[in-house]
Amino acid sequence: MISLPVRARPGIQTPPTARFSLRGVLALNPGPWLWGQALLVAGSGAAVFLCGVWAAGLTAGLAAFVGSWNVMLEQRTPAAHRRRLTPVTGVALVLAAMAGFTLSAVHASPWAVIGTGAALTAGCYYLCLVLRAAPPGGFLYLLAYSLCGATPVTTGQLPALLGWAAAGAAAGWLIALAETLAVGRAAEHRAVARAYRSLATLIAATGSERAEAARHTAVTDLDAAWQTVRRGATEAMRRSGEWQRLADLCRYAATAVAAAGALPHTTGRTALDARHAAASTTAQRLEQQARRGRGPAPDEGPDPDPPPASRHRTPTDATARLHRALADARRSFRTTAPAGHRPADCARYPSLRTALAAGLRRRSFAWRHATQAGGAVLAAGVLTHLSGLTEPGWAMIAAGSVLLASDGVGTVNRAVQRCLGTLVGLGATAAVLALRPAEAVVVLLAAALVGLAQPFLAKNSALAMVVLTPGVLPLSYSGSGPYLPLLDDRLLTTALGCAVAVLTVPALWRRPDAALLRARLATAVRALTAEASGPHAEYIRRRTVLTALQNTGNAFRQALADLRPSQAALALWPSFLALQELGFHLAARPLSTTERDSAARALHGLAEAAEHGTPPRSGDPLPADWATPDARDAFRRLRAALGDGLPLPADDRLVRGQLRGPEGHPLPHTPVTLIDPNGTQADVAYTDAHGRYALRPAGTGRHLLIATADGTTAPTAHAVRVPVPGR
Repeated sequence: MISLPVRARPGIQTPPTARFSLRGVLALNPGPWLWGQALLVAGSGAAVFLCGVWAAGLTAGLAAFVGSWNVMLEQRTPAAHRRRLTPVTGVALVLAAMAGFTLSAVHASPWAVIGTGAALTAGCYYLCLVLRAAPPGGFLYLLAYSLCGATPVTTGQLPALLGWAAAGAAAGWLIALAETLAVGRAAEHRAVARAYRSLATLIAATGSERAEAARHTAVTDLDAAWQTVRRGATEAMRRSGEWQRLADLCRYAATAVAAAGALPHTTGRTALDARHAAASTTAQRLEQQARRGRGPAPDEGPDPDPPPASRHRTPTDATARLHRALADARRSFRTTAPAGHRPADCARYPSLRTALAAGLRRRSFAWRHATQAGGAVLAAGVLTHLSGLTEPGWAMIAAGSVLLASDGVGTVNRAVQRCLGTLVGLGATAAVLALRPAEAVVVLLAAALVGLAQPFLAKNSALAMVVLTPGVLPLSYSGSGPYLPLLDDRLLTTALGCAVAVLTVPALWRRPDAALLRARLATAVRALTAEASGPHAEYIRRRTVLTALQNTGNAFRQALADLRPSQAALALWPSFLALQELGFHLAARPLSTTERDSAARALHGLAEAAEHGTPPRSGDPLPADWATPDARDAFRRLRAALGDGLPLPADDRLVRGQLRGPEGHPLPHTPVTLIDPNGTQADVAYTDAHGRYALRPAGTGRHLLIATADGTTAPTAHAVRVPVPGR
């Protein structure tokens, strides 16, 4: 056992566990305020609503207004994708609205209303997941169904209401077409700009506690940018130089993100820090240029050259690759992109039949989530009806809204936000109804507030409900009699629907267990050994590695973002951190044929150990000159982390021990080096979570064991004797 008379090295970065807190309830979600979308929805919705009310009354205006909701969907998707999807969503909104009107006209039983709403929810959620529809997805159709179902109509009004709903959907489609013609390829430019903004954040976070989160965000935004560019890749657009420029920017961003994630974690090196700062500045300028869709403005001046290397230290391979990728991206704005070039990986989507079939597979998330969401909405409606409340649709809407969250803590936050926002909004509604406003005032107020609530829907659900409740609820008031029972029912049904949604979270979101997390780790490790020959194949391999790391990170975040974080995810978190760093190093620097063969042998053993939960084989099978020193260091940390909590390999030839600090506490994830009698390095390993290590000597005799607590203190050395076998 070795004791280090120095302070322990900085430990593993804290896992991103989520906790329910009042700050999380009141906090604003990241992202821009969508005031442009708010003005568009408010203006178009008010115009359609008022036309319907002026021509045929409040019910016709409501039908037209619901049909025009397709204008608020797919706001951040490419114009080509939105032009085709908007009429489809309009037809779906018309069908959902007419289902509600029909059940109201025939005076269907509450059980039929609840069952139809649950079936509609399950079907719409499934189709939206399969078709990759943007949020709010299937919830909007449930809202249209419930709102129209709560409106009293007669069977004779149904044909006219169908016509008004279809007219509203057509108006929404025309408005969306006009918007797409005005903004052009703004969605693609915004997506690419976000990728370069995340790249700048990643460069600035190098060596800090924010490095892991910055890597994950950069890869996520990079994948979103590529998917957005692919969605806009019509046949005509593929033949244009602008599409090729966007595809090249995504390619350069992938190279730059991989290189930025592999930057050396050093501080105090003036030359390297200056180069990193210059790269971050260049990435920020690229974000601005990508958002504008053109090169630098005349007043920006020429691009700054990266600072020269220090006399004592040359730039690292990752730093050089980062600057080359950024220079290529800057150059793409100054040159005319070749038209007609079609990359081999520009396929847009699988066929509809393939997507629907894939969503029905046993392990598919789409059908499972849709079925469980429909069950939650059904339970909310049934409990509301059995409780004697008169509006089960409100509880179903509340449950569907809360289930839009992506994890357990987010669901609880949205439930509390919706209840608090509804409570405050009911106070504003009471003030409005106390004034006994005219029907025209109620209509104008509803149209204006529904549009103005759009920015708040993306930022905080509580703020959205404060704005939406006084805009929508007065439409349900008949104008005669007391209005307080209406407010009481709304509050109780909202609370009941939110409670049902929170209770169904354990069934809705399957927490990844240890076996699934280990399988994801093994898949990502195997992705590191993919072969590539040629620039395009190397780019595909790089993107494959980054995507595998993204999927693994998503699995860990889903396991950790729960009311009770998964202990398996906490135990395997050091393995993921080491794998993430190793993956970025291997994605940034192409391996030679010899290095790839040794990597395949070494990583195959780690993949088997990760998948089956067995301790990795001791000893470092990598050559001394394999990849880069940082990559070899990440490989050793991954090998040590995969053995956390597992017995050390049974081999009498190994040098074993436990590393402890001056206070007697084990030092986890600390490098230990074994030097043979000839003065050469025999083995290097990292201690596990309990400070244990196992090193393989090169021979017998006196060896030197060196342990380093951190990079700023002198290492501690101890002599160990390796006996001759059999003595």
